[in-house]
Order: sequence, then C-alpha cells, then structure tokens
Amino acid sequence: MRIVAGCLIVAVGSVVLTQSSQDLHNRYGEPDGERFAARPGISLTVEYGSDHLACQALIEPPQPLTYREEHVPLMSSDGVSEVLKEIAPVAMRGKEIGTSNLLSGCIVADLTEYENVTIMRSTHNCLPLKPEREIRTTVGFNRDACPKLTKQSQSDSVR
Repeated sequence: MRIVAGCLIVAVGSVVLTQSSQDLHNRYGEPDGERFAARPGISLTVEYGSDHLACQALIEPPQPLTYREEHVPLMSSDGVSEVLKEIAPVAMRGKEIGTSNLLSGCIVADLTEYENVTIMRSTHNCLPLKPEREIRTTVGFNRDACPKLTKQSQSDSVR
C-alpha cells in the first residue's frame, strides 16, 4: 500500500511541476525563438528580432535539446526546398548579390546572398542518387532589427 501511495504522490507531483507553454509565456514573456515541426523529418527553428519578425531560421532534422553523439538523419531536398519557399519566398529575397561554395569531404555548403536574405544549404554530396541528402539550411534575414551574420557564424553552420 505504501508503494502505491508513494507512486501516486510522485505522479501527481510531476504533473503539478511540469510547465506548460502558457505557464512559461506568463512567467517569461514572449519567446525570442521557437521550433516547429515543418514536415515529417524536418524541423524549423526561428529566432526573432526586436521587431518580433524572423531574423534567422534553421531547417534541420529534428533533434533533442541535449546533445547526443549519434547519427542525425538527412532530410529530403524537396522538403527543404518547400519549407525554404514558405519562409523566404523567392519574390521577397531581392536581387541576387553573389554565391559561394565550400567543399569539405562529402559536405557541400552553398551560400547565396540576396538583397534581403542570405541562404546557406549544406548537403551530403556523396549521396547524389538519394533524395535525403540535406544536412541543414540556414536563413538570415537582412533587416535593421536583425544581428548581422558574420563569415564565422556562417562557416560554423556547416559543422
């Protein structure tokens, strides 16, 4: 009987101590970032600027908050392209300013700078016939309310 009562107290306590999204919003205010399940196997993490509009976005496979040294699955190129068109439509990007590529083993990072946005897509190039070859895509919006991306932060996103 004591074991059942003890388990009941622990279960009730854990439910009471768990914070809901609304609890956290009430306590800390609006978030400066959010993560969404954009597609099956594709997550979208967004950081907002002081104007509460997206400043940076990261498209990557869903991952736990705590780091685990395990193989992260690759994403579908078509799925990543769809999400990219939704968050940074071609019409809002502006004129293309320049492109560059970084090759590191099988990983290729394609950086395209536009007037209003900078996009870096990292793919696993040794799997050309597989539809799942996307590692991550970063999007930086070029607005006054957004921090400027440095070359270092862009190269860090390749890793």
